[in-house]
Amino acid sequence: MIKFFRKIRYSLMSENKTGKYLKYAIGEILLVVIGILIALQINNWNENTKKEALKDEYKIALTNDYTKDTIQINDRLLRNNLRIERINSLGDSLTNGHFNNLESYLRLLNNELIGMRVTNVYNTNSFNLLISSGKIDLFDKDLRKELMELNRLQTFEQTVQDGNKAYLFNFMLNLGSKYPQFGSPLSKNKTHQLLWKDVKVNDLPRDLSNYLGQERYTISRYLELTNDVLQQTELVLNLLASNKK
Repeated sequence: MIKFFRKIRYSLMSENKTGKYLKYAIGEILLVVIGILIALQINNWNENTKKEALKDEYKIALTNDYTKDTIQINDRLLRNNLRIERINSLGDSLTNGHFNNLESYLRLLNNELIGMRVTNVYNTNSFNLLISSGKIDLFDKDLRKELMELNRLQTFEQTVQDGNKAYLFNFMLNLGSKYPQFGSPLSKNKTHQLLWKDVKVNDLPRDLSNYLGQERYTISRYLELTNDVLQQTELVLNLLASNKK
């Protein structure tokens, strides 16, 4: 095709037809420009198609991750709300004198120092990949903003809870070391009597009340921060599900 146009151009030049040659040259240039523009358009279309496909992949991955998070979070919220109810009930019983002897306090000590489920393990692999690859610009400004806010809330919740859990765990360890977990000072078993020999049993009601108060604070703070994460997660899921470009 190029050789064909070249022969025509040479023919016009040899015949000294300058006006026709200029018109032909301009036409040829226009054809080349149009060809370049079409090629660029096709290339842009291909690139946009690839971007949209990659964006859809990230949307699916993020949706799967955040859906798993909501399932985990709702389960933890339910369990910890029930635990708060239990703590409040025990606190009322302590205040109202329903635990009126040493054995009842010992049962409380042995049965209520339980492990808490106040640790959220978020599914952040897709988000981290989105950030590290620099592909977050695939999404519009509003969604980028909400994704970053969700990550901030997740990080804040985990940081605060790590501190609260560590403090409560030390509280629990101190309580466990102060009061033997076996037997009773009223037991006829000599080993148990020896274990409890120097224990100040009169401190037990106060220590139990303090522990329950600290556990209540730790769980209440967890519920507050995790509810913030849940609301933000649901907002992000709604944005991902929309057709907004």
